[in-house]
Amino acid sequence: MLNQVNKQHIRVAQNASGRSMNVPVYHIKGQRPGPKVYIQSSIHGAEVQGNVVIYHLIQWLQTMPICGEIVLVPNCNPVGTNIKAGEYTLGRFDPVNGTNWNRGYYYDPEQIAAFVNTVTAEESVSSIKQRFRDHLRTAIANKLASPWGLGLAQQLNLRLQQLALDADFVLDLHNGPVS
Repeated sequence: MLNQVNKQHIRVAQNASGRSMNVPVYHIKGQRPGPKVYIQSSIHGAEVQGNVVIYHLIQWLQTMPICGEIVLVPNCNPVGTNIKAGEYTLGRFDPVNGTNWNRGYYYDPEQIAAFVNTVTAEESVSSIKQRFRDHLRTAIANKLASPWGLGLAQQLNLRLQQLALDADFVLDLHNGPVS
């Protein structure tokens, strides 16, 4: 094995009986520096084929020389996966409020416009990227710490967005149901 695979679990939700719902996160770091890639699958719970792709990537990447870091998150929505019944894609929406699981990521146009106004022509691209990531990191942490609580879809999306925030490339594997 050329590359070490580290696995951790991130708590993203809790079911009605109080049991934690976790997302597996695999980190593979290459021998040399390089870009960071983030790949997730199954944001819509029934889109399980992406999990198979990630499983094969984990096996393959252990023996391939890579530069940089790869973060793989199969089954990134355990809530949606548990709502799938037969071949029907019931896991596409939050069962409580009907929100599409892929629509709760943090985005505030006013804050982004305010950030853009702070950019100067003298600032390097890498500095702008880092400041913007720091800005998003703080905004997401504040949102997650809200005393009013968040909907399940929004909480899940924000936690996934935190995982992807430092990546140079982000892939969200989508596909249709088996029917």
